Amino acid sequence: TLKLTSILLFEVSMEGSYNISLVSLSYLVAILASYCALYFGTQLTRVEGNKRRIWLILGSLSMGLGIWSMHFIGMGAYQMNMPMTYDLTMTVVSWIAAVLASGLALFLISKSVAGVGVLILGSLVMGLGIAVMHYLGMAAMRITPSVSYDPFWFTVSIFIAVGASGAALAICRYTQRLVGRQAVGFQGIAALVMGAAICGMHYTGMVAVIYPQGAMPAMSNQLTGSAIGTPIILASVLFIVFSLLAVYSDIKARNNEEEWNRQEAERVKKMAFVDEATGLPNRSRLEHHLLESLVETGGAASPFTLVMLEMSNYRELSAGMNSETLYQRLHTLSEQIQKLIPAGVYLARYSNATFGLVIHDAIDSTAVNQTFGALSKAPTALKVTGWTVNWKAGFSRFPQTGHSSRMLIREALKTAPLAELSNDKAPAMESGVQMLIN
Repeated sequence: TLKLTSILLFEVSMEGSYNISLVSLSYLVAILASYCALYFGTQLTRVEGNKRRIWLILGSLSMGLGIWSMHFIGMGAYQMNMPMTYDLTMTVVSWIAAVLASGLALFLISKSVAGVGVLILGSLVMGLGIAVMHYLGMAAMRITPSVSYDPFWFTVSIFIAVGASGAALAICRYTQRLVGRQAVGFQGIAALVMGAAICGMHYTGMVAVIYPQGAMPAMSNQLTGSAIGTPIILASVLFIVFSLLAVYSDIKARNNEEEWNRQEAERVKKMAFVDEATGLPNRSRLEHHLLESLVETGGAASPFTLVMLEMSNYRELSAGMNSETLYQRLHTLSEQIQKLIPAGVYLARYSNATFGLVIHDAIDSTAVNQTFGALSKAPTALKVTGWTVNWKAGFSRFPQTGHSSRMLIREALKTAPLAELSNDKAPAMESGVQMLIN
């Protein structure tokens, strides 16, 4: 009777099952822990001095707490007949091991120069850190007789931790060169991989555990029931809130960075090809347009005319004028020129005093004649308050004048006063163009 009672009281079946909800929660915690680690690891490459140390400490604590919480949530998910209790000292030691391993891995992966050797070392540190934390956490159970481990599954659990950690750290290293939403996406992938490493190691390690029959937890274990459950719940909630804030901050910063880069690229592009004062295409864009026109024509029957419209007294007009007033007057003048010339004529500002016009007339010379007819009225039509502009103009024509943009520009810069083109005199320039066309 005594033997039977002893068996009923102490011999428990070690066959357990898992609570799927808690297993899912453990994976979520592992993913968030991984994302936080990757987030802080990325930040470490951008800061120096005390700020770098602060980010490293926060990242280590975050990652360590995440791994530790995941482990004990996973242990709580395993339901068996024996109550689970833990030794306080070993439980704290397991958390310290997770924090130190996380810190060392983050330090290695955040180095400005990190080759394959550093990546392998970081993978070993992170993977073995996860494994050490797990098996220290298992040792914290302190049951009698002690548990043992199946060598095969024990080894598999180590390889899973190291291999998946290496993959996640490699992705993390790659994302350090990315910006915006692309970086967020890759960090999310890395977090999923790292989370799989943590959970894969834990649950493979649980498969490796061999519980002896009749095992019972040590009576001296301080953490029992709510004494371990409540701190884990509080730590997990605190960690999840903290990690979600980090994720939100990271995504917001990435989006802001991407938007800033887009705006900066547009600004640089605008500076490279747009005149600041008038908003017209600048010299570089005009030359590029001429090259495009030459490539398109390829020497075939697609002629165009280049006109240079010059303000011969620009230096006198702009002398002593502040930039804001000068820009306003030039902008007004460019709008008037745009309205004066026929639609479809390409207008650019070639230099401070010169506007360039490209007239494409693949079918006939109507556009050329209309443009020169309009320009002959420029001295009276183009009026800006406080300015009396003396206009000069010159032209060249492809292919008659030349077959290169440099030759066409050089010839068109040989300008003559527009004042010579009056209503009661022969329009010399227009006639000259007409001669070239014919």
